[in-house]
Amino acid sequence: MRKSQLLARLQNEREDWEHVLNHVGSIRLGIGGVSGHWSARDILAHILVREQYLADRLHELQQGKTMPPCQSQEELETFLEEFGYPDFESSLLPENQANEWAVVKYRNVPFKELVVLEIHAFDSLYESLMALSEEQLNENGLAERVARATYKHYRHHAADIRNRFQTPLKR
Repeated sequence: MRKSQLLARLQNEREDWEHVLNHVGSIRLGIGGVSGHWSARDILAHILVREQYLADRLHELQQGKTMPPCQSQEELETFLEEFGYPDFESSLLPENQANEWAVVKYRNVPFKELVVLEIHAFDSLYESLMALSEEQLNENGLAERVARATYKHYRHHAADIRNRFQTPLKR
C-alpha cells in the first residue's frame, strides 16, 4: 500500500471510530460488557496505549533506531519504567496481560483527559507516519502493522460497541 493511501485510509477510518464513540455518548462510556468485561472507556485506554506504543516505534525508525522486543523480565520492567507502557511485542508478556495493564493504568484518569491523551497518541502516530519515507514504510512492513494497531483495531472494537449500544444516545 502506498503511503498516501495508508494516510487517507487512516484518516477515514479514524473519523468512523470517532463517530462510534460519539454514538455511545459520554454517559454510557463506563458501562461494562462491551468487549468482555471492558467498557467503551476501557477500550479507548487500550487503543491509546497501543497507538502510543506504535508512534514511539515509528519515531525510532525515523531516527534510524529499532528496539528489539524485550527478552527478559528485567528488560520488560526497564521498558515499562522508561516508556510508561508494556512492550507489546515481547513474547514474554501475554497479550491479554498487556491489554489489562493499559485498562487498569487509565481507569481513574478523568474521561476528558483520557480523550486528550488518546488524540495526542493518534496525532503522534500520524505525524510519525508522515515523516517516514515510502521506502521506510515498505521495508519494514509498516502498512500492515499500522493497520492492525489502528483502523483494524477500531473496526473490531467499533463492532463490539455497536452491538452493546444498538441505539444512539438521545440528547
